[in-house]
Amino acid sequence: MDLSKYPLEKVFYFVAGIIPGFIALLIFDLVKPGSFEWFFALGFLGYKTKIGVILLTSFVVGNTMTTLLSSVLGAIGGGMAARDAQQPYKPPYSYEVAPWREPTWRSVLSGRLKEHAPNDTRPIPADLLELKRKVANSLPEAERAEAHAKLNLEKFNADVDDGNWARWYDHYHEIVLLSDKRDIHWFVQRGLSFNLGTGGLYVMFSAPFVPRLHHWWCIFPSLYWALLLVGHSYSELKQYRNKWSTLSAQIKYLSDAQ
Repeated sequence: MDLSKYPLEKVFYFVAGIIPGFIALLIFDLVKPGSFEWFFALGFLGYKTKIGVILLTSFVVGNTMTTLLSSVLGAIGGGMAARDAQQPYKPPYSYEVAPWREPTWRSVLSGRLKEHAPNDTRPIPADLLELKRKVANSLPEAERAEAHAKLNLEKFNADVDDGNWARWYDHYHEIVLLSDKRDIHWFVQRGLSFNLGTGGLYVMFSAPFVPRLHHWWCIFPSLYWALLLVGHSYSELKQYRNKWSTLSAQIKYLSDAQ
């Protein structure tokens, strides 16, 4: 059975949502002791039914918490993306150093695209362009206009080629980030860690208002999972914004695909 065809990420996220939901129910009971005594006193419900109801309630509450947290993290990421969008646009050729000009990456991508690969050129540096313009100005007046036209065309073609390489790089940048090492173990680990982190954050926010949580065995594990969640989210966002972060992974991905 090919498990990669199934939405494992959603499955594990939803199932593991029981964890933060159960933590929330426990904290509620600490705040208002005896809140659930009436439920356990119901004689017409068997213990299996009661366990099922508790798990279902934890599932609903927990997934509500993870959905809310995901929305908050998404809003933060969207805000940072909006801030970046307000920055002046820099065309690809304006970067002095860029990952899409790395020779090995261009070579493996050319092997993948074959005849559809962009021309393997480089943008003309500003100092070299200025030097070429001075040389063109030193030519006889009859040849000067043609020399400048050729130079402008050379620069234009090089800039267009560089932009095409940059677009291919951005394309595989996102593919690698979305697909790198996402096997069943990744889905299980990510689903558990995200939900444990959600529960940890809830404990940390509740601790100042719930004195009965003021124990090291409550605070330390919760702080660990909360920091792990925040650090992982920050690392993912930083990796997405840093184009260089996937260069090696892209070379491997493109090499394996050939």
